[in-house]
Amino acid sequence: MRIRLFGLGLWSAAMLAIASAQIAQQLQNGGDFAFKFNGADYRITGAANFSESFNPRPAARLAFSDLNNDGVALDILLDLQPFAGIDRQIPLFAQVISDDGNTAVVRWSGTDNPNICVEVSDDGFSASIKIFEVSGVLTGRVQRVACGADPYNTLGRNTHLEILKEGGDAINNLRVRAYLFCIENPFTVITVDVFNIRWAGSGGGLARAAGNVNGDCTIDDADLLQVLFNFGTGDPASDTNGDGTVDDADLLTVLFNFGQSV
Repeated sequence: MRIRLFGLGLWSAAMLAIASAQIAQQLQNGGDFAFKFNGADYRITGAANFSESFNPRPAARLAFSDLNNDGVALDILLDLQPFAGIDRQIPLFAQVISDDGNTAVVRWSGTDNPNICVEVSDDGFSASIKIFEVSGVLTGRVQRVACGADPYNTLGRNTHLEILKEGGDAINNLRVRAYLFCIENPFTVITVDVFNIRWAGSGGGLARAAGNVNGDCTIDDADLLQVLFNFGTGDPASDTNGDGTVDDADLLTVLFNFGQSV
């Protein structure tokens, strides 16, 4: 009996640990998050030398995927277009640093070698450069908040997780290395270090793909009725799989996930 009770205790403890480590998974289940860049400073060294600042940018939707096939579908593609007009996305791979069931710390990092000549411009700097290396890291603390409208009005659904910058410049930075004037020469190399990055985000909730067609934080009668009322139409808000038709597949998605909430 003692052995059975001991085994039951271990099983219960394991299940409790699994149940508590859910914040990163809930973020992943949302499918994306709203990223709000609130400004940063940058410093150029090498063939050119000066410092300037980036102004805040409008919030952007960053979709999650598993880019490196490690089983963590929290990887993102960071668009450099808002930063000096660079038409390039760099992959940032996610690592869940900690998750105690109440908060999680997630770090996104990656390197890209585009070898592209682009025209860049921002307050204080304008030139053509050939970018040969981009690296970046962002670290955020994810925590639960009351389910409500996406504060950045970007995702089209209610959210229940906020993401706040965690840590300093060592784990929140962006670096670009390039040849000034696109001339490949050791004397034309510049390094752009972006630091003091101020950012935040919002995510979670339940995605439309899971059956949460009305965008709140529960899959319930309201979602079921919305799909039924729009059955046979092309209503995009009720089309869970995005195939252009509200049909049996969408209805089954709602039914299979009925009762889920965050």
